[in-house]
Amino acid sequence: MKKIIGFVVLFAIAIAGYAAAGPFITLHQIKSGVEKQDSEKLSEHIDFATLRTNLKEQLNALVMKQATSELKDNPFAALAMGFASKLVEGMVDSFVTPSGLANLMEGKKPQRGQESEQPAGSSTQKREPFKDARYTYDSSSKFSVWVKDENGEEIRFVLARDGLSWKLSNIIVPMKR
Repeated sequence: MKKIIGFVVLFAIAIAGYAAAGPFITLHQIKSGVEKQDSEKLSEHIDFATLRTNLKEQLNALVMKQATSELKDNPFAALAMGFASKLVEGMVDSFVTPSGLANLMEGKKPQRGQESEQPAGSSTQKREPFKDARYTYDSSSKFSVWVKDENGEEIRFVLARDGLSWKLSNIIVPMKR
């Protein structure tokens, strides 16, 4: 009987240890997938649909806030906001790629054309994804990774629990308001 109780306790400790280490295991898998440009591996650890939706909501809120203050007396404001929303949608879809995520994980701001090639004469040395990052458990089902960007502001990567595994579900990018 003592052996069974010991086994159950040992099993519970192993499950708790795996659950606690889960976000770090997921981050390692994401980092490996980004470095190898392995989209299949990334799709196992990143909820791309939720991530795109969350980023679109962030950017649309910022654009709408700026547009309402700047275009409040303009009769074409609604039309401009509609175009801005479509622009944000296309921009997020083009940046939420393995290359775009690698840039964010390295603390770089996304820029058009940066996905496929580097400009001539630029340094080919890349920073390691999540290097010098800070980690926090926000709750039992939410984990955050904070990476400083080029301006010293922090980009927050949010992982959410999916059973015993974790998935990247949100990126909160600092934006000038």
